[in-house]
Amino acid sequence: MPNFDPIYPWPITAAFAAALFAMAWLASRVDARRLTPFRARTLLTIRVLAVLTLLFSIVRPALRYEETSDETVQILIARDASRSMNTADGPSGASRWQSLYEDLSKLTPKWKSAAEKLNVRQFEFDATTREANLPESLTVLAPAEGQQTAMGSLLENMGRETEKRRTVAVLLLGDGAQRALPPNDRDPLLAAQALGEKQIPIYTIGYGAATREALGLDLAVEDLVIDPVVFERKTVPISVRLRGSGTRGRRVKLRVLLEDRTGLTFGQSGEMIPAAGTQSAQPQTELTLSRDSSLETVNLSFVPNFPGEFKVAVEVEPQPGELLLTNNQVETIITVRQGGLRVAYFDKPRLEQRWIRMVNGEDKIQLDFIEVRGGRQSAGTGLDPALFERGRYDVYLIGDVPASSFGAAQLRALAQRIGEGAGFMMTGGYQNFANGGYAASPLADYFPVRLDPGSVDNSQVPNQETEGLRVIPTDLGLRRFVMQLDAADRNRQSWETLAPLEGGTRLQPRVDNPLVEVWAQTPEGKPLLVAGEVGKARVLAFGGDTTWRWAMAGRGEDHQRFWRQAILWLARKEIDSDQPIWVRVDPRGTYPGQSVTAEFGVRENDTNVTYGVELIAPDGTRRPIAASVSAAGNRAEIRDLDQPGDYWVSVSATRNGASVGLPAMTRFLVDARDLELDQPSADYELLKQIASVSGGQLVAREELESLIDRLLATRLSELTRVRSITLWDNWPLLLTFIGLQTLGWFLRKKWGLV
Repeated sequence: MPNFDPIYPWPITAAFAAALFAMAWLASRVDARRLTPFRARTLLTIRVLAVLTLLFSIVRPALRYEETSDETVQILIARDASRSMNTADGPSGASRWQSLYEDLSKLTPKWKSAAEKLNVRQFEFDATTREANLPESLTVLAPAEGQQTAMGSLLENMGRETEKRRTVAVLLLGDGAQRALPPNDRDPLLAAQALGEKQIPIYTIGYGAATREALGLDLAVEDLVIDPVVFERKTVPISVRLRGSGTRGRRVKLRVLLEDRTGLTFGQSGEMIPAAGTQSAQPQTELTLSRDSSLETVNLSFVPNFPGEFKVAVEVEPQPGELLLTNNQVETIITVRQGGLRVAYFDKPRLEQRWIRMVNGEDKIQLDFIEVRGGRQSAGTGLDPALFERGRYDVYLIGDVPASSFGAAQLRALAQRIGEGAGFMMTGGYQNFANGGYAASPLADYFPVRLDPGSVDNSQVPNQETEGLRVIPTDLGLRRFVMQLDAADRNRQSWETLAPLEGGTRLQPRVDNPLVEVWAQTPEGKPLLVAGEVGKARVLAFGGDTTWRWAMAGRGEDHQRFWRQAILWLARKEIDSDQPIWVRVDPRGTYPGQSVTAEFGVRENDTNVTYGVELIAPDGTRRPIAASVSAAGNRAEIRDLDQPGDYWVSVSATRNGASVGLPAMTRFLVDARDLELDQPSADYELLKQIASVSGGQLVAREELESLIDRLLATRLSELTRVRSITLWDNWPLLLTFIGLQTLGWFLRKKWGLV
């Protein structure tokens, strides 16, 4: 039947048509005065036909007709086959898996009766999706075995299945909790939205208890926070979260476990034993949980006594009747460094100290920041005398802090430590060097620069450069370890292209010490970095105090290199060397089935090196790992990590057939924690959101049968399709209009009207 869909409402369209016809008639009346009657009627006919063509496109006519399709449609049913479905929290102790199968079995006769018009396809999903029909009998129902619940991947697969045949709906049956690891952790809501855009609703049916309390007593340790690199005989803080259900009134005990590696070599894992307590460490604690559902943050600490790589864990002792024990412990691997260079850094709260403190991530450097506030609060309050005990620190670094903030006793103790060989450095500022009163302090003799007494009044700050300063190395400085930012032929350029400092302190090298050297200066030749040796100590005076600008300008690596090398030089450690081969793994902990990346190399910049990478599994089996070696870095992707436990990575290197050094080894953990059962609660909220964004709904188990009846009754009757053929949006109509307009213009020109 014909159908019209005008661009404008009919009254406006009619008025517009009348106006067009009137204009055509009036134009013809004007032309009739100069033409014969035949020619006037010809032009009027052409104009009327052009108006009719234009009106034809405006009312947009189409032919519509109905047709009945014999195409079979489909319903896709996906059931969760992950291990959390074995949780027995259903009626009469039935598992979620059993309840799901019972519900689907009842509906089988309905599907068979509609088989001519409706194809019901069933799928199981966990980490993968596969087509699978119901077993003949529930008595042979095997437990669910899936290790992940990847609902996002499932819905993406369902989207591909809908392209094969007209789909009425997708039914998703499960506990609704997404428990998936990369690359299976796709967002289920995005995939559900894509199905909704195809007009395919998702109906979700949930199984299981929505709260952990309904599942019984359980304790879980999560989110272990600890520095990956620590130092021996130094207190190491640990933070974890303790999650409990059914725990009201329970008193629980948490403790730190540390690996005992006595007598063990690489490739062997040690026994986990309780960490020993000390005066400064608290490796265990007890607390009473006051709610049935609780989430507590617990802080612990311990002191490692030996260097090396160790496993460390936090464990909550099991409770009688606890549901699951695999989540009572969380562990990781830490590297304990042998002492490290211990640096005490005194400064006020300012941006510079935040960036200098980043050097603490270096393997060799342990930097402790001691905040010293200015004003009246700083004077006389004193600092902890233990900071200045013999052997406590290898290097003392002082920022914009006046001498009065230390107190006389601490200054004398600090002078004694420097006299014994501790490195000493002072950076630029308004309240240090001479302006800070150090000329009259016990430290005066240890500075490599002159301390001319100046005003300590903050309103009058002498000896300051206030304009932007570039740090330019001297010829002597370019040869010194501290100033090596790049290869020799590019080193000067690297320094000269660093961002300028906001200002600095004017320095004058001491002339009474022949061991004092100027390593850097301003473009005008004024000293900025002065080094020297005083007795057993190495000392540095640096006039700059805004080196953070280097990092903010994209030169963070150079910023860290300068400060790292300055500290190593002050501690006389610049010639220390590590093992020639190195390897590191990221992440240090993962789940079964995931992958990790090993990065490796040699400390000398040499491309003529051949590497061998080997993996030792928890059961002791060894296998080589393919590696990618390039100028951009050496990497090895380690996959197929199915066994939980400790994995060891060994990297060997040869140059021209000769070994570069002993193989480098490290390890990582594959968590034994059960991803599916660690948090087995059902997530009805996610099921509701999935259904909502697709145009479906969350359906109770009791309503599943009526849902199927509605789908069979309403959807199958919608197989009659309405097709439409438009008559106005085609090129012949456009050519007709253009042709009429062209013919009218041609005749008017021929007959002398234009």
